[in-house]
Amino acid sequence: MKIDRLKITNYRNLGNVEIVPNPGLNIIFGPNGSGKTNFCEAIHYVSTGDNIKGSRQSELINWDSDYALVRMGLISDDEVVVYLKEGKGKEVKINSKSGKQSEVKSLVPTHTFVPEDLYISKGPPRRRRSLLNRHLSQLNEDYGHLLSDYNAELKKKNTLLKQDEINEDFLEVLSERLIELGAQITVERINYLGELNQCLPDIYGQFVRTEQELNLSYPDDGLINCSKKEIVEMLSDKLERNRAKELNRETSVVGPHRDKFEFLLDGKNLRTFGSQGELRTAVIATYLAYLELYEEKFNELPILVLDDILSELDRSRGEAFLENLPEEPQVFMTTATRSPSFRKLSGEFTVLKIEKGRLEKQ
Repeated sequence: MKIDRLKITNYRNLGNVEIVPNPGLNIIFGPNGSGKTNFCEAIHYVSTGDNIKGSRQSELINWDSDYALVRMGLISDDEVVVYLKEGKGKEVKINSKSGKQSEVKSLVPTHTFVPEDLYISKGPPRRRRSLLNRHLSQLNEDYGHLLSDYNAELKKKNTLLKQDEINEDFLEVLSERLIELGAQITVERINYLGELNQCLPDIYGQFVRTEQELNLSYPDDGLINCSKKEIVEMLSDKLERNRAKELNRETSVVGPHRDKFEFLLDGKNLRTFGSQGELRTAVIATYLAYLELYEEKFNELPILVLDDILSELDRSRGEAFLENLPEEPQVFMTTATRSPSFRKLSGEFTVLKIEKGRLEKQ
């Protein structure tokens, strides 16, 4: 899918932006604070309903207005409009009819990459879990529903564990439900990691020109090649051994919400032994491998939103990233400067300058 017209009104500092984007690469450059991330977030918000900056929805509306609107026309001739009114929440319309966020997500698939993502390899395990959940949910809608069901049951169990008097029978029911859902989540994650790790070594090698093998794996759990039945048994046994700990901590400590994934380079934990360049390159390789798997499944690619990625990469890695980006998808890439890495670009692309919330074609 591609966007062939875009109008943004009163979204954060973007007062009135209207463009006909390039069907391929669009480079948006401007100084910090000019509105680059806000532009990226407007596209991301329409597609996913989430804010890049994690702020409240009401804060998306320009201070000088009481509403914000993003109107997006697609090459399929569909039109999506997202309207925010102060004090009234969000209204979504697809072709002038009321729509749901889930419908928009399917109609306008996007994948957003921000500078903070480059630190996923070094950060806490929850960030790598979040990465896998995001990728899997976009590749498999059922996984998103499965994860939602699991989190709902997990919330119930954690609430119960905090009560002074715990209903043991209800606790057992919730634990069994979480084991069943958790085992299926684990199976899906194992299958995805198997596919991902088929691509990762070659893609990583395009950046570092070495024979080192990169993998994203469960490092210790011995889960690879386990059946769902075996995983259920493992989770049940682990839960039994940790019952006292859960009661003492008043929170669930067993299940895929505590999974630890690590990047391994030639079998060594990259978080412990890797350089900054290797850690960032591992994330980029994972991103590109995910796109390869996405294209294999859907025979198309999502719209790519890349916010200021090159600022966190040295020149050689920035050039390698641009060289290895797929040619087919529509890309919106922001940058604070006209990076020398852009000299490696070939083919037609559009450059847009943004300053004080205004966008001009160069």
